[in-house]
Amino acid sequence: MEKEIFTSELSSIAKRYNIRVWIAEKMGRRWSYVVGAGKELFLPSRMIAKIGKYAIFVEGENFDREMIAASVRKLFEPRDFQGN
Repeated sequence: MEKEIFTSELSSIAKRYNIRVWIAEKMGRRWSYVVGAGKELFLPSRMIAKIGKYAIFVEGENFDREMIAASVRKLFEPRDFQGN
């Protein structure tokens, strides 16, 4: 249930900024997809922020990196995704 709520909130962010956004978890040397939203834009993806062992990736053009990172970070606050 919580993952669906998180996906819904990410979807809202993706629509607001016209981007594709997702969260990935660092596993060794690789990033593993956890959850995301938005339609495929066929543009290069960029890591815009790290939160503990997780990172926020975005695919899009002309977006405000800080605003998106702040919006997604707010989603992490009430949850225990931070892991050590």
